[in-house]
Amino acid sequence: MRLPRPPRLRPVLAGAALGLRAPLRSRFVFALLALLGAAVLLLPVQLKGDGTTAGTLRMLLAWTLGAAVALLSVSTLWAGCAAVSGDVEAKRHAGAAVSSARPFELWLGRWLGLVALDAAVLAVVLVAVFVQVRARGLGPADTAVRTYLPLDPASFETEVDRVLDDAIALLPPDKRPDGDPARRAAMRESVRNDLGGDAFLPLEPGRERHWVFRTPGGRDPGPAAFEFSFMSSYGENQGVRGSLSLRRPDGTTIAERDVTTDDSGYVRIDLIAGSLAGADAVEAVFENRESEDGAAVLVRHDRAARLSVPAGGLPANLARSGLAVLALLSLLAALGLACGCAFSFPVAAFAASAICAMVVVSGGGAFSADEPAPHGGVSAAIRPVARRVARALDAATAPYDRTEAIDRLGDGVAVSGGAAVRAFALDGVALPLLLGLLGAAALRRRELP
Repeated sequence: MRLPRPPRLRPVLAGAALGLRAPLRSRFVFALLALLGAAVLLLPVQLKGDGTTAGTLRMLLAWTLGAAVALLSVSTLWAGCAAVSGDVEAKRHAGAAVSSARPFELWLGRWLGLVALDAAVLAVVLVAVFVQVRARGLGPADTAVRTYLPLDPASFETEVDRVLDDAIALLPPDKRPDGDPARRAAMRESVRNDLGGDAFLPLEPGRERHWVFRTPGGRDPGPAAFEFSFMSSYGENQGVRGSLSLRRPDGTTIAERDVTTDDSGYVRIDLIAGSLAGADAVEAVFENRESEDGAAVLVRHDRAARLSVPAGGLPANLARSGLAVLALLSLLAALGLACGCAFSFPVAAFAASAICAMVVVSGGGAFSADEPAPHGGVSAAIRPVARRVARALDAATAPYDRTEAIDRLGDGVAVSGGAAVRAFALDGVALPLLLGLLGAAALRRRELP
């Protein structure tokens, strides 16, 4: 078996030069870039915040950068679709087709050119956004970034057992799984899925819910902040009585606060620097202190309690967000180029847009259920295939989705550097190269006019 030869540098560089010049010849892409400049420079001027620093910062970062990324994504996809297909239709590709350059080398050069252009434009956008933030008078203290400490996995399993025991205690004696390990294991798995999912689970009066956070090696991380969110069983944010406490592993109380009916579904406890010094873990406990016949509290376990610590400033967070966004743009450039290698420009643009639309809807719940559709016929036959396609598309873009780059940036939460690097390695390099192999195979067999 012969191994594929590595791409040669000269054809790749020649293709990269074409990849840089081709988008600049497109009037549509130029118009989109003009809109991009307007979004970055004019949109922040029109934004009016809610009067808080956090609200203003979120609009300047999430809204401005989100609009810029959307426009840049459209222009990248369009430019990728037009690059090779435009050359084929204009009969400019004939010379390259009869040259010694291999189809993958031509594709790789065009892709590198587009990615380099995207990186340059994105860098300008990030700098412009940073300047807009500073122009609004938001200094380093206002734009400080925080990171959420992770939950201890072992404590999660302990909490599953605690919730299971509470649920079993509420059952009639003849309904309890005593002496039936299989039934108890099934009930435990159901509780585990509920706690780890996005459901709001009731916490009855007199019951507690626990979270254990890992701290950074026992060192003092600086001023921390504990946030707790909840709902009453009536679907409202108010009308809850309870208590919150933060404890060290030895049981020493770090901070505590009563939750009253005036708290609108959100409580924040600010901790001074040194509060977490020497603690390898911090346990948060919420107790529902309603009377026995009072209302339950609805709590989403995975997001109800969060403990954050300082994690640097805005410039570094912008850089990590930019790396994650560049992974998305790289993938879009590869998708457009692959479609352009296989089809004419209108068909390539339609196919690439359809794939992007499928990726957007793949994260919804339409195809997430495992049970078959209740009706038969063609729909029942198509649904399993659609579910598998949706899962494949969702898994392909999962590395970028996990970064939550735009949302975290707007919320002042640190974008994980590891997640950004993984997104760039997988969605920004590995998956585009796979699309490049498919595009090169299509280009090799494409009939030229």
